[in-house]
Formats: sequence, C-alpha cells, structure tokens
Amino acid sequence: MDNDKPIKLSPSSLNLYLECPRCFWLHHNRGIKRPSGIFPSLPGGMDGVLKVYFNEYRGTGTLPPVIEGKVKGELMNPLPASLFYKDEKNCAVLWGKLDDALDFGDGKFAPLDHKTRGYPPKDEILAPYQLQMDVYDMLMAANDMPTKHVAYLVYYYPTPGQLHDHFPFEVVVKEVPTDPQRATKIFERAVGLLREEEMPAPSKTCEYCGWAQALNNLED
Repeated sequence: MDNDKPIKLSPSSLNLYLECPRCFWLHHNRGIKRPSGIFPSLPGGMDGVLKVYFNEYRGTGTLPPVIEGKVKGELMNPLPASLFYKDEKNCAVLWGKLDDALDFGDGKFAPLDHKTRGYPPKDEILAPYQLQMDVYDMLMAANDMPTKHVAYLVYYYPTPGQLHDHFPFEVVVKEVPTDPQRATKIFERAVGLLREEEMPAPSKTCEYCGWAQALNNLED
C-alpha cells in the first residue's frame, strides 16, 4: 500500500485483523473481500426499533424502562453520530458509531451497545464485543468525552411465553471493563500491517484461507 494513502478502519476492521491478518490485508490492500452470505434482517430491524425507543427518553432525565435500575446515569444528549480518532503520523483514521452512551452527570461517560441474540449471554464477553467496547472507550476519550473505562452491553433474547400477547424478550445488561490502550495498540499494529508490501501468511484457523488453499489445490 502507498504510505501516503490514508487508511480508515473501524472496530469490525480491527476484529478482522485479529481473526486473520491475511484476509484483513487483502480486504484493504487488494479490495478482495471475504464472500458474504445473506445478512439476517432481524438484528437490523431490532436496532431501528431500539433507536426510536431510546430516543424517546433522551433529554428527559429518565432512563428507558428496559434498562432502568440496571445502569446509572442517563442517556447522552445529544448522541454523536460518529466518533473519529486521527493518527496524523501514520495517515490513518479509526472511527466508530455508538449505539448509545450513558452520561453519569459527573463529566464521565460510557458507551452502551445493543446485542440481539437467540439465547441468553454467557458469563464471558466475546472477544469481538470486548474489542468493540475498547475502541468506543478510546474514541470517546479522544473526542473530549472522558470515561470510567467501563461499557455496557444490553442483550435482548427471546423467551418462552404467550406469543399473541407481544413477543416475549428478556433484557440483560452486562458491565464490561474497557482498555482503550489495548485498542490503540491493535489499531497501530493493523495500520503497520497494511503498510507492508508483502502479503501475510494464511491463518491456520481461518476457514476462508483454508477454503482458498483447498480450491487452489484442486486438480482438473
């Protein structure tokens, strides 16, 4: 990659970098993206409904009932559309778009993210979710929104019940400790990799790299 060409990355880009450096390098340097299947529409539909619902309580000083008593503070008002961190030295930008954020009233804030699932969340936080929250913490601090180095994941999942009386969903909130310095280091390593001319070796655990290798080894 041309070292003068700007690089723009997001939390999903960094997760791809951690999952498979070769797929990440090919995506950004060669425009070769992983094959994509049909994207489920339910999470997107839920996100739209939740956005409208949460906005009804923004600026009222009252939390939405689904999370009331499960978190402190109130919804950030206004909520920034997008957050950016510019690395002028390496000609790179890291950006992210918050689902929502909490204002604790003491000059500190915390990112809040909605997760729609088909089953209850486990105790451990999935690595992609952790990195996403680390990045959001970093971005908020870089945009004059100091944090307490915690984030909140709000899980929504279906539960048994009378489907004719509204579809039953359970709501679970998990507090996640965040590490913005970890996000910064991963971002810098990812940018450094994209500046390399040599393509990384295939990941041993990447199904896409394995599929491509198997395809190349096919005989007529």
